[in-house]
Amino acid sequence: MKIKRSIIIIMITFFFTVVWFLQSSNYRDIPALRSANLSLYDVIIIMNNSAFGYSSMQAYTVFYTAPFLIFLNHLFLSENLATIIRGTNREKLYIRRVVKIIIAAFMFAFLHSGVNLLFTAIFFDYSLLKEMNFTSICLFNTVGLFLFYTSVGLIYELIKEISHSISISFFLTIALISGLFFFEKLMMTQMWGPIKDLAIYNKMLEKEWTIVDLLYIYVRQIFVVIFFYLIGSFVYKRKDFI
Repeated sequence: MKIKRSIIIIMITFFFTVVWFLQSSNYRDIPALRSANLSLYDVIIIMNNSAFGYSSMQAYTVFYTAPFLIFLNHLFLSENLATIIRGTNREKLYIRRVVKIIIAAFMFAFLHSGVNLLFTAIFFDYSLLKEMNFTSICLFNTVGLFLFYTSVGLIYELIKEISHSISISFFLTIALISGLFFFEKLMMTQMWGPIKDLAIYNKMLEKEWTIVDLLYIYVRQIFVVIFFYLIGSFVYKRKDFI
């Protein structure tokens, strides 16, 4: 199991690394950037904008949902049906499943942010990153991603319990999260939506959000997590294992 876990962590890290370099390739040609009258400050903001690229809302929802679900499914051993059937406390069994989701979401968010921080620090001067509070903002974004992917994991488990199919839950979760992104983008341009809370990099680097705004975001995301936890717990405790 340790080998399998190490392999999936390495694969996700490699995936994020490849995506980072592909998305950032146009912004690491310093002479070309200067000829376009872009400062390095501007470049870092563009590289972490919310519309497109490695840290965009589209990437978090449309491109990273499938890798996260694969990561979640392979990070832990499959549940033993006999253990589930013999379990006398379904709430504890469900909490154990939620803990796995929380761990997977934290590791996924940490790896994503770690890759971004590492390579940004390599290609850009540390004094500039310090001036922009980039490390702190990276940490703030990690918390936001952690809460978001915890919700995604809870939705996935909920659909799996209802559909009794990993495949259906996998593709339906991807469709729901991707659909929510496009719905908010096209139909809720002036209204709040949970996906809009993923713009932490962009809003913090451009100083549009403060710590107070972040707290509101975290509270909203925590409520979303609690909402899906309660629904999932209700469904899980009332399902038949036989």
